[in-house]
Formats: sequence, structure tokens, C-alpha cells
Amino acid sequence: MISKFTEDYLKDYKEQIRKLPLDELYEVLDIIRKDDSPERQDIVKARIAEIEDESDDEPNAAPSATFSEQPSEPNPDLNDTQISVTNSELADAENDDSSTLEITQEELDKINNTQHLPDSDGCFTFVFFVAIGFGIALFALVGGSMSANRTAGFHDLKITTVLPYFKYVPIASILFFYYQSTKEKIRNYWLNHLKLALGIASFLAVNATTTFFTGTYSGIYRSCSGTPAYIIAAGILLFSILFIANAFYPISKKIRPKYGLTLLALALILETVLR
Repeated sequence: MISKFTEDYLKDYKEQIRKLPLDELYEVLDIIRKDDSPERQDIVKARIAEIEDESDDEPNAAPSATFSEQPSEPNPDLNDTQISVTNSELADAENDDSSTLEITQEELDKINNTQHLPDSDGCFTFVFFVAIGFGIALFALVGGSMSANRTAGFHDLKITTVLPYFKYVPIASILFFYYQSTKEKIRNYWLNHLKLALGIASFLAVNATTTFFTGTYSGIYRSCSGTPAYIIAAGILLFSILFIANAFYPISKKIRPKYGLTLLALALILETVLR
């Protein structure tokens, strides 16, 4: 395999890698795993192994210190001038601009803007975030009911009165975790690019699901009951599930979710046709 990196670049890269702590080395290794040639990976792996070997040797060296009872004496050859020079060199090394950081940022942008299908990890985090939102909503609901009546519980909770508000939970959960993760270097692709589309799809899916419990469909511009409500809800629920699944799995590469406008159009068509 032909290397795409020059010898001078790899030499500078190795020097910059030696300045990074162990936790950042693992982050860099995750980022460069997709390199066409393994030179940078070998450099990072070698540095990780070196640091881990040093940490393993420290406990073995500690007991030997107990056998030496002589107090340590300062080294007369190491004067204040040498110490100050060493400290200044360390400070200069820490302040050096690293081309590795620039490359790493470019690679971070590439990772955050690329989705590899199937995206099972993204699907899991999406479901997990929404589930947390529903868990918090139910906890607050039951807690509020019990505080109003200390003997109250699920048996006294009229769930049909609060179900219509559950459709806002997925959107609130997505936005909450989006703003909570703004400082993270790497985020799921859907959280960067599909949050609006998945928020709309989740909103419509939960709204359609509540129809089967309340018997009333409350749509974008129309509300109805009875058979038309169930038909509209079933259609929208089916489209929403397929829409969400297509965001993480390659069901249809031609129709990829972006803003959720296609799903809104389908919901409007169903509400218009089934009058």
C-alpha cells in the first residue's frame, strides 16, 4: 500500500503525538482509523503502548524504594538556571501550534458530516433519548398526581387527559440533548443534520398513536373521530415509522429525510382525502 504521507510529515506528526496525554491519544486513534495507509495509526498505537508500559512499570518500581532508607540529596549539578531553562522549554512546547490539531479538526468535521448506513448506533441513541424524555414526563406526571392527592397513583390518573400533550415530548428531548452536547467533539449524524426531520416524524407518530387511545384524531388542520380518525392515524403512524427507519437504515436511498416536509405533506394529503 502506497503511503499518502511524506516522511517529514510523519516525523512532525510523531513529535506532536508525543505531547498528547493517553485519553487524547485514544480519541485521535478513533479519528484516524479510516486512513488509507496505517502510518499514523502505527505511530499513535506505539505511543499508547509506550505510555501504558510506563504506567505498568511504576507499581513494580515502588517497593524498591522502601528498602532505601537514605534521604535523597539534591543534585548539585542541577542549578536554578537549568531548571528555569527546562521550564521555559516546556512552556514553549505547550504553546507550539500543531498541524495535527488542524488535521484533527478537519477529520472531526468530516466524521460529523458523514453518515455510514446502516447507522445502528444513531438509531439506538435516538430511541434512548426519546425514551428518557417519556420517562421524565411520566415521572413528573405521577409525582404531580401524588402530591395533589397523597393516596393517588396510576389508578387515579386519567391518562387520556394528558395523552395529547405527549406528542411534544420527543421534540423537547431531541432539542434538550442537542444543546447539551454542543461542546462534544463528535456527535451522531442525526443530531447534527436530522434533528428537525426526526422531531417532526416523532411528533406525528406519537400524535397518531394517541388516537387509538382517545378515539379522536387531532391533526395539522383537522380533527375527527370514529373510523376516519383511525384510518388517518394508522396511515400517518406507518409513514412516520418508515420515515424514522429510513433515517438510519437504507430502506430507500432516493428518498432521504432532511427536514420532514415530505412527511408533513403526506399527513396533509391523508387529512384532505379522508374528510
